[in-house]
Formats: sequence, structure tokens, C-alpha cells
Amino acid sequence: MFKKTALAFSLLTVLSGCQNTSSVNDVQSLACFYPDAPSEEAPQWICGVTPTGLEISATGYAKKNIAGASIMNDISVNDARVNLGRQFEVNVQSILKTAATSSTNTSTEGLSENVNEYFENITKSISSTTLNNSRILTKRTSPAGGLYTLVGMDKATFDLNFAKVIQKAEAKDAELWAKFSDKKTTEELSNVLSKLKNK
Repeated sequence: MFKKTALAFSLLTVLSGCQNTSSVNDVQSLACFYPDAPSEEAPQWICGVTPTGLEISATGYAKKNIAGASIMNDISVNDARVNLGRQFEVNVQSILKTAATSSTNTSTEGLSENVNEYFENITKSISSTTLNNSRILTKRTSPAGGLYTLVGMDKATFDLNFAKVIQKAEAKDAELWAKFSDKKTTEELSNVLSKLKNK
């Protein structure tokens, strides 16, 4: 048991050391393997590496299906777009937290629970229904017959979708705003929106 624990600790130490010193090129040169065919090398995007020129990207997957290529295509594209929506949400939350902590009127702990939840609801609403202009960039069939699809957004497209989040937040979407409309939340929302528009 002790040997296993020591080995695990050594591996964690090595990995954390690598994490601090690895560059983007190092990450992109690491081997990537198909999840459904682990002995076969795969393109880096299948392992979650965002290709150069994209702001965000996501991979979708459909396992081999006797229903045919058309069904597999629909499943993998839909999976990729759902994953891209999640990635968009994470990036928006990161931008909001940066804006909140850089504000002199907002605590260094970040957004209040109300403002944070309000933005989360808006971002989810946009990413699940109206996330615009994401592109299908490439597809790849694995040696096991599964279909992988890469979708992504360049910076201009990301900024366009982010602007929609800001517009909806400024409009104080009635359905979402009703439960958060107190003076403190209104002031904080105005402050954060002001920071975001000037970034």
C-alpha cells in the first residue's frame, strides 16, 4: 500500500511540475488517442486541444450505429454543439468574474450570488437556444467506427455571442430578473455591465 501511495505521489509531483513549465507547443505535441480505440493515435482536437485561430471549440461523438452515417452525423454534431455551449458558459463566467474582481465597488470575492445566478441563467438560455455562427470544422471516423465532430468559434463569433449576453442582461429580461430585482443587485449589475462594456 505504501509503495502504491508513494508512486501516486511521485506521479502527481512530476505532473504538477510539468504543468507549471509546459508551453502550448508541449501540450499540442502530446500523444492523443481515440477514446473508443485507445491504441490508435488521434488528432489533438479529439483530446480537447483548441486549434489555432479559434477562441473556443468542442468535440462531439457518436458511436458506430447500424442506423447509418446520417444518424451518427446528427448525434455527433448535436453533442459537439451542446459541449460548445458548456464551454461558452465557462468562458463567460470567467470574463464576468474578472470584471467583478477588477471593479472597485465589488468585493474581491467576485459577483454576488444574485448577479452571478442572473448571468448564469442568461448565458444558459443563449447557449442552449441562440448560440450563433458556430461552425462545423472537421469530422473524423475512428478505427472503431465512431464519428467525432469538431465545432468552434473564432474570436469575432465569440464576441458576437457574448454581446448578446450583455444585451439581455442590460434589458433585465423580465422572466429572469423578477427574482433578483433588489437595489443592491441592480447596482452591482450596472457596475459589472459598465466594466464589461469598457473591457
